[in-house]
Amino acid sequence: MAWYEEFFGEDYMWFWLRGGEEFDQRAPAECDFVVSALDLQPGARILDLCCGQGRHALELAKRGFRVAGIDLSEYLLGIARGRAEEAGVEVEFVRADMREIPWQGEFDAVVNLFTAFGYLESDEEDEKVVRGVARCLRPEGRFMLDLINRPRIMKQFQARDWDEHEQHIVLHEREWDETTARISCQTTLVAPTGDRRRLSHVLRMYAHAELVGMLGRAGLERVASYGNFEGAEYATESHRMIVVARKPEEASA
Repeated sequence: MAWYEEFFGEDYMWFWLRGGEEFDQRAPAECDFVVSALDLQPGARILDLCCGQGRHALELAKRGFRVAGIDLSEYLLGIARGRAEEAGVEVEFVRADMREIPWQGEFDAVVNLFTAFGYLESDEEDEKVVRGVARCLRPEGRFMLDLINRPRIMKQFQARDWDEHEQHIVLHEREWDETTARISCQTTLVAPTGDRRRLSHVLRMYAHAELVGMLGRAGLERVASYGNFEGAEYATESHRMIVVARKPEEASA
Protein backbone atom coordinates (compact mmCIF):
# COMPACT_ATOMS: atom_id res chain seq x y z
CA MET A 1 0.00 0.00 0.00
CA ALA A 2 1.33 3.44 -0.93
CA TRP A 3 2.07 5.73 2.02
CA TYR A 4 -0.51 8.31 0.93
CA GLU A 5 -3.30 5.72 1.03
CA GLU A 6 -3.06 5.39 4.82
CA PHE A 7 -1.26 8.56 5.92
CA PHE A 8 -4.17 11.00 6.05
CA GLY A 9 -6.14 9.69 9.00
CA GLU A 10 -6.51 10.47 12.68
CA ASP A 11 -2.77 10.49 13.36
CA TYR A 12 -2.24 12.94 10.51
CA MET A 13 -4.70 15.34 12.10
CA TRP A 14 -2.77 15.15 15.34
CA PHE A 15 0.76 15.14 13.93
CA TRP A 16 0.49 17.69 11.16
CA LEU A 17 -2.40 19.89 12.18
CA ARG A 18 -1.38 20.54 15.74
CA GLY A 19 -1.57 24.14 14.58
CA GLY A 20 -4.95 23.45 12.95
CA GLU A 21 -6.62 26.52 14.42
CA GLU A 22 -3.84 28.69 13.04
CA PHE A 23 -4.19 27.07 9.61
CA ASP A 24 -7.94 27.68 9.66
CA GLN A 25 -7.38 31.31 10.56
CA ARG A 26 -5.03 31.72 7.59
CA ALA A 27 -7.53 30.33 5.09
CA PRO A 28 -9.46 33.60 4.45
CA ALA A 29 -6.30 35.56 3.60
CA GLU A 30 -5.00 32.71 1.45
CA CYS A 31 -8.29 32.62 -0.41
CA ASP A 32 -8.12 36.40 -0.90
CA PHE A 33 -4.89 35.74 -2.78
CA VAL A 34 -6.38 32.80 -4.72
CA VAL A 35 -9.29 34.93 -5.92
CA SER A 36 -7.00 37.78 -6.93
CA ALA A 37 -4.20 35.75 -8.55
CA LEU A 38 -6.63 33.61 -10.54
CA ASP A 39 -8.85 36.59 -11.43
CA LEU A 40 -11.92 34.65 -10.34
CA GLN A 41 -15.25 36.09 -11.40
CA PRO A 42 -18.43 35.85 -9.27
CA GLY A 43 -19.94 32.37 -9.37
CA ALA A 44 -16.84 30.76 -10.90
CA ARG A 45 -16.62 26.97 -10.79
CA ILE A 46 -13.55 25.86 -8.77
CA LEU A 47 -11.97 22.48 -8.06
CA ASP A 48 -9.96 22.08 -4.85
CA LEU A 49 -7.68 19.18 -5.81
CA CYS A 50 -6.61 17.23 -2.70
CA CYS A 51 -8.93 19.32 -0.56
CA GLY A 52 -8.24 17.50 2.72
CA GLN A 53 -10.54 18.66 5.49
CA GLY A 54 -11.80 21.45 3.24
CA ARG A 55 -10.52 24.67 4.76
CA HIS A 56 -10.00 26.39 1.38
CA ALA A 57 -12.98 24.76 -0.35
CA LEU A 58 -15.32 25.93 2.41
CA GLU A 59 -13.92 29.46 2.45
CA LEU A 60 -14.33 29.77 -1.32
CA ALA A 61 -17.88 28.40 -1.13
CA LYS A 62 -18.74 30.98 1.53
CA ARG A 63 -17.82 33.64 -1.06
CA GLY A 64 -20.37 32.36 -3.54
CA PHE A 65 -18.13 30.27 -5.77
CA ARG A 66 -19.34 26.90 -7.00
CA VAL A 67 -16.82 24.53 -5.45
CA ALA A 68 -15.97 20.85 -5.74
CA GLY A 69 -13.29 19.12 -3.73
CA ILE A 70 -11.66 15.75 -4.26
CA ASP A 71 -9.41 13.78 -1.94
CA LEU A 72 -8.34 10.17 -1.47
CA SER A 73 -8.89 10.23 2.30
CA GLU A 74 -12.45 9.36 3.27
CA TYR A 75 -11.53 10.34 6.83
CA LEU A 76 -10.63 13.91 5.84
CA LEU A 77 -13.60 14.15 3.49
CA GLY A 78 -15.85 13.21 6.40
CA ILE A 79 -14.47 16.15 8.37
CA ALA A 80 -14.94 18.43 5.36
CA ARG A 81 -18.57 17.38 4.86
CA GLY A 82 -19.30 17.94 8.53
CA ARG A 83 -17.76 21.39 8.44
CA ALA A 84 -19.72 22.28 5.31
CA GLU A 85 -22.97 21.27 6.96
CA GLU A 86 -22.10 23.23 10.08
CA ALA A 87 -21.24 26.31 8.01
CA GLY A 88 -24.37 26.00 5.87
CA VAL A 89 -22.45 25.97 2.58
CA GLU A 90 -22.67 23.58 -0.36
CA VAL A 91 -19.52 21.90 -1.63
CA GLU A 92 -19.41 18.78 -3.80
CA PHE A 93 -16.91 16.54 -2.01
CA VAL A 94 -15.83 13.44 -3.96
CA ARG A 95 -13.44 10.65 -3.04
CA ALA A 96 -11.06 10.15 -5.96
CA ASP A 97 -7.43 9.59 -6.86
CA MET A 98 -5.85 12.85 -8.01
CA ARG A 99 -4.83 11.09 -11.25
CA GLU A 100 -8.47 10.40 -12.05
CA ILE A 101 -10.29 13.73 -11.92
CA PRO A 102 -13.90 12.84 -12.81
CA TRP A 103 -14.75 15.96 -14.82
CA GLN A 104 -13.82 17.36 -18.20
CA GLY A 105 -13.91 20.98 -19.40
CA GLU A 106 -15.93 22.11 -16.40
CA PHE A 107 -13.83 24.33 -14.16
CA ASP A 108 -12.79 27.96 -14.35
CA ALA A 109 -9.99 27.22 -11.89
CA VAL A 110 -8.24 24.36 -10.12
CA VAL A 111 -6.22 24.85 -6.94
CA ASN A 112 -3.79 22.43 -5.35
CA LEU A 113 -2.65 23.96 -2.07
CA PHE A 114 -0.55 23.17 1.02
CA THR A 115 2.05 20.97 -0.74
CA ALA A 116 -0.39 18.33 -1.94
CA PHE A 117 1.65 17.41 -5.03
CA GLY A 118 4.70 15.17 -5.52
CA TYR A 119 3.29 12.25 -3.51
CA LEU A 120 3.18 9.69 -6.32
CA GLU A 121 5.68 7.01 -7.23
CA SER A 122 7.21 8.70 -10.28
CA ASP A 123 7.36 11.94 -12.23
CA GLU A 124 5.25 10.23 -14.90
CA GLU A 125 2.45 9.67 -12.39
CA ASP A 126 2.63 13.31 -11.30
CA GLU A 127 2.36 14.31 -14.95
CA LYS A 128 -0.89 12.35 -15.18
CA VAL A 129 -2.27 14.66 -12.50
CA VAL A 130 -1.31 17.79 -14.42
CA ARG A 131 -2.79 16.42 -17.66
CA GLY A 132 -6.01 15.68 -15.77
CA VAL A 133 -6.06 19.26 -14.50
CA ALA A 134 -5.70 20.51 -18.07
CA ARG A 135 -8.59 18.31 -19.21
CA CYS A 136 -10.98 19.45 -16.50
CA LEU A 137 -10.31 23.17 -17.09
CA ARG A 138 -12.33 25.27 -19.48
CA PRO A 139 -10.41 27.25 -22.10
CA GLU A 140 -8.79 30.23 -20.35
CA GLY A 141 -9.18 28.40 -17.03
CA ARG A 142 -6.35 28.69 -14.51
CA PHE A 143 -4.43 26.35 -12.25
CA MET A 144 -2.66 27.29 -8.99
CA LEU A 145 -0.05 24.89 -7.60
CA ASP A 146 1.30 25.75 -4.13
CA LEU A 147 4.39 23.91 -2.85
CA ILE A 148 7.13 24.35 -0.29
CA ASN A 149 10.13 25.94 -1.98
CA ARG A 150 12.89 23.41 -2.64
CA PRO A 151 15.92 25.77 -2.60
CA ARG A 152 14.93 27.23 0.76
CA ILE A 153 14.20 23.83 2.29
CA MET A 154 17.53 22.45 1.10
CA LYS A 155 19.38 25.42 2.56
CA GLN A 156 17.74 24.84 5.95
CA PHE A 157 17.70 21.03 5.80
CA GLN A 158 17.93 19.21 9.12
CA ALA A 159 18.19 15.44 9.32
CA ARG A 160 16.62 15.45 12.79
CA ASP A 161 14.73 17.77 15.08
CA TRP A 162 11.98 17.56 17.67
CA ASP A 163 9.30 19.58 19.44
CA GLU A 164 6.84 19.12 22.27
CA HIS A 165 3.05 19.23 22.21
CA GLU A 166 0.59 18.44 24.99
CA GLN A 167 3.30 16.63 27.01
CA HIS A 168 4.20 14.52 23.97
CA ILE A 169 7.58 14.56 22.25
CA VAL A 170 7.45 14.69 18.46
CA LEU A 171 10.59 13.52 16.64
CA HIS A 172 11.22 14.29 12.97
CA GLU A 173 13.78 12.31 10.93
CA ARG A 174 14.51 13.14 7.28
CA GLU A 175 16.60 11.76 4.42
CA TRP A 176 17.31 13.54 1.14
CA ASP A 177 17.99 11.58 -2.04
CA GLU A 178 19.81 13.83 -4.48
CA THR A 179 19.37 11.37 -7.34
CA THR A 180 15.58 11.20 -7.15
CA ALA A 181 15.04 14.64 -5.56
CA ARG A 182 12.87 13.02 -2.91
CA ILE A 183 12.75 13.70 0.79
CA SER A 184 11.69 10.86 3.09
CA CYS A 185 10.29 11.87 6.46
CA GLN A 186 9.42 9.84 9.54
CA THR A 187 7.64 11.45 12.46
CA THR A 188 7.41 9.69 15.80
CA LEU A 189 5.04 10.66 18.58
CA VAL A 190 6.27 9.65 22.05
CA ALA A 191 3.53 9.78 24.68
CA PRO A 192 4.23 10.41 28.41
CA THR A 193 3.65 6.67 28.93
CA GLY A 194 6.43 5.85 26.45
CA ASP A 195 4.01 4.59 23.81
CA ARG A 196 5.00 5.52 20.26
CA ARG A 197 3.15 6.15 17.00
CA ARG A 198 4.83 6.75 13.67
CA LEU A 199 3.93 8.32 10.36
CA SER A 200 6.10 8.28 7.24
CA HIS A 201 5.83 10.08 3.94
CA VAL A 202 7.88 10.74 0.82
CA LEU A 203 7.78 13.95 -1.21
CA ARG A 204 9.20 14.66 -4.65
CA MET A 205 10.73 18.13 -4.37
CA TYR A 206 10.32 19.80 -7.75
CA ALA A 207 12.39 22.72 -8.89
CA HIS A 208 10.57 25.68 -10.43
CA ALA A 209 11.84 24.95 -13.95
CA GLU A 210 10.71 21.32 -13.66
CA LEU A 211 7.17 22.38 -12.77
CA VAL A 212 6.98 24.90 -15.58
CA GLY A 213 8.15 22.21 -18.02
CA MET A 214 5.57 19.74 -16.73
CA LEU A 215 2.78 22.30 -17.05
CA GLY A 216 3.88 23.10 -20.59
CA ARG A 217 3.84 19.45 -21.64
CA ALA A 218 0.23 19.29 -20.43
CA GLY A 219 -0.67 22.27 -22.57
CA LEU A 220 -0.74 24.86 -19.75
CA GLU A 221 1.08 28.19 -19.95
CA ARG A 222 2.73 29.67 -16.87
CA VAL A 223 1.23 33.06 -16.03
CA ALA A 224 3.06 33.98 -12.84
CA SER A 225 5.09 32.58 -9.95
CA TYR A 226 4.80 33.82 -6.37
CA GLY A 227 6.80 33.28 -3.21
CA ASN A 228 3.99 33.61 -0.68
CA PHE A 229 0.27 34.28 -0.29
CA GLU A 230 0.92 38.01 -0.08
CA GLY A 231 1.82 38.05 -3.77
CA ALA A 232 5.60 38.51 -3.54
CA GLU A 233 7.50 37.50 -6.66
CA TYR A 234 9.00 34.02 -6.49
CA ALA A 235 12.71 33.79 -5.60
CA THR A 236 15.02 31.02 -4.42
CA GLU A 237 14.71 32.25 -0.81
CA SER A 238 10.89 32.34 -0.88
CA HIS A 239 8.93 30.33 1.67
CA ARG A 240 6.52 28.98 -0.94
CA MET A 241 6.61 28.22 -4.65
CA ILE A 242 3.18 29.13 -6.04
CA VAL A 243 2.85 28.71 -9.80
CA VAL A 244 -0.18 29.93 -11.75
CA ALA A 245 -0.80 28.53 -15.22
CA ARG A 246 -3.50 29.06 -17.86
CA LYS A 247 -5.19 26.78 -20.34
CA PRO A 248 -5.11 28.58 -23.70
CA GLU A 249 -8.21 29.24 -25.75
CA GLU A 250 -8.82 26.16 -27.83
CA ALA A 251 -8.12 26.50 -31.52
CA SER A 252 -11.23 26.53 -33.70
CA ALA A 253 -11.92 23.39 -35.70
